[in-house]
Amino acid sequence: MAQDGSLVLVCQSSGFSRPRAGVLRYSAKLSLLPTRAAQVEGLRQGLDAARAADTPVRLIIQTPGVAGASSRIHIREDLVGSVAEFDGDAYSVDFVRLAPAEPEPAAPSRRKR
Repeated sequence: MAQDGSLVLVCQSSGFSRPRAGVLRYSAKLSLLPTRAAQVEGLRQGLDAARAADTPVRLIIQTPGVAGASSRIHIREDLVGSVAEFDGDAYSVDFVRLAPAEPEPAAPSRRKR
């Protein structure tokens, strides 16, 4: 969980699809995660909480390395997600691009006459 209360999800690059325009969906199963039971349970609780409270999900993409190279990490601050489906094992999170921040209006110019 991030300081702002959002769920931070590290996603494998191979788990994405595009179900419709403007949506990047990540799908996976907790039962297939190669991690400790305590970590899986923490993610299960985080997904439950994010779905119940409609908490935003932040995205980190992990791309496996090739030919002995280490994996690459991409923090996607431009995307925010929401838990679309979660049955206790299989889950899907839909990510959309954040709207660009509105520029502040320019102060009126003052001309001397």
